[in-house]
Amino acid sequence: MSATQRRRRTAVGLPRPTRDAGRRVTELGHDRPEMARERARTERRDLDKERGEPLAGARGGKRRLKRMGRPLDAWSTRPRILVTNDDGIESHGIVALKRALDPIGEVVVVAPESNQSAVGHQKTLSRPLRVRERTLPDGSVGYSVDGSPTDAVSLGLLGFFEEPFDLVASGINYGANLGDDLTYSGTVSAAMEAVINSTPAFAISQEYSERVDFTLAGIAAARVARNILEHGLRRGELVNVNVPAVSPDECGGIEVTRLGKRVYQDQLIGRVDPRGLPYYWIGGPPPSGIGLPGTDFHAIVNRRISVTPVHLDLTGRRLLRELPGWDWALDTAAVSEEDAAVARPPATEQERFAEESQLERR
Repeated sequence: MSATQRRRRTAVGLPRPTRDAGRRVTELGHDRPEMARERARTERRDLDKERGEPLAGARGGKRRLKRMGRPLDAWSTRPRILVTNDDGIESHGIVALKRALDPIGEVVVVAPESNQSAVGHQKTLSRPLRVRERTLPDGSVGYSVDGSPTDAVSLGLLGFFEEPFDLVASGINYGANLGDDLTYSGTVSAAMEAVINSTPAFAISQEYSERVDFTLAGIAAARVARNILEHGLRRGELVNVNVPAVSPDECGGIEVTRLGKRVYQDQLIGRVDPRGLPYYWIGGPPPSGIGLPGTDFHAIVNRRISVTPVHLDLTGRRLLRELPGWDWALDTAAVSEEDAAVARPPATEQERFAEESQLERR
């Protein structure tokens, strides 16, 4: 590893990575499970202060709105691109994405150490995270984190690397993320976390197939990355890309679409273990969709790459106009003494809530 690489992987305001069994491990906190929750949190905070580590619950470095896009030949330095996914650091899709973006900028890979499909926007706040240096299948260096895709992006953007990033790319996911899939997808949630941290981002996924080939998805990722870097995205915006499982010659091109409607056929499957205790799987056939023209699902069915603009503002505009006309008077007289007593936690919990509230305000 070069001196430049070593400098870039040094965390700002975080403990420096240390050798552990031949791998680099970073501890972002300590846990005392034998203590009461409020006592453990206070002691962790005191220990962090003594060691110069970030306070528990701290947000990290100052966030800023990224600069607007401009032609790549006008950049004074190569764009820095953070690549992540939800299929895990060992996924072939993340290597394909990295190699597709290598000619465009300086690419850094940070991804979950295991498959985190369908975890959504899960963020780890109740335990420390560990980061390990890994060797990717193409021989380059990447970093795995024992958390979610959102955790991986947070580490990358909140100070684990000394220099900021100009773009976050999440994928290439094995399996399309169309329509309502966005509410489950760890791939898309990683891009959302980047947008929350004022960094342009896109997510890219490829539909399932018997023979996996990410060639077309890599070409699409490079085109999307160039466009975002050159044109920029406004606050709260990201791009969701879905690629059909066909060769570049069979592809019908790129279509800008809106989100479609998925049709799920989930089933609850009950079983009994050898001890006679019931357990359950949530399964069922793969989801289908409603193929309305102009939607992401319709584009994929017709062998076109779907590029869908997404905004984090989830406000229901129609309902926003309608709700003020509803009756919002609070019926406080209907609350009985028994209901009020149940609604108030016991004194021990009240003390815990008060201490946590004080810690959050610090």
